[in-house]
Amino acid sequence: MPADYGNFLIAIFDDWVRNDVGKTFIQIFDVALEAWMGMPASICVFNETCGTAMAIEHNGDIYSCDHYVYPENRLGNIMEEPLESIISKPLQIKFGQDKRNKLPRYCLDCEVRFVCHGECPKHRFAMTPDGEPGLNYLCPGYRKFFNHIAPYMRFMANELRLQRAPANVMGWAAEKDRGFPSFKVGPNDPCPCGSGKKLKKCCGMVL
Repeated sequence: MPADYGNFLIAIFDDWVRNDVGKTFIQIFDVALEAWMGMPASICVFNETCGTAMAIEHNGDIYSCDHYVYPENRLGNIMEEPLESIISKPLQIKFGQDKRNKLPRYCLDCEVRFVCHGECPKHRFAMTPDGEPGLNYLCPGYRKFFNHIAPYMRFMANELRLQRAPANVMGWAAEKDRGFPSFKVGPNDPCPCGSGKKLKKCCGMVL
């Protein structure tokens, strides 16, 4: 089930964020931190748009994506026309922009859309709770996961902006587990994660 995938990611993340930051690098965690830093994702599935990772077949045919090697996604043949003209065709531009433009309202209103962006269109075969098509099958898992990691990502992003090591999150996570005893913060004080919210409205909600 999709929610189980979210639980799996959370279990891996909870161990990583307490023990392995800066030592073990996991792509989806790195991509999440890019999002919290306001940067574009380094992999296409979490970018707002796509269309820059095309597939080429043995005979030179170019397709929109390696997940969309279908007749309707054939852009041309590299033996017949320059690659530059193939990749700039309106068909391919529309393919990439549809990733953003065809998101259902449920996704547009989601609090973690800035990191997920509906993930890969190949997984968008589910229905939203209000019956609109186009929801990513893995949405329940991703939504649970990205909300769970939010405090840690905010902390790491804040450390990077202050030119400090994001691996400091491991000590912060240990303090969080103990209820922040050494931070000496009250429920109405700013949360140590750097969100700008009061502790009771941020990380204090899950202590």
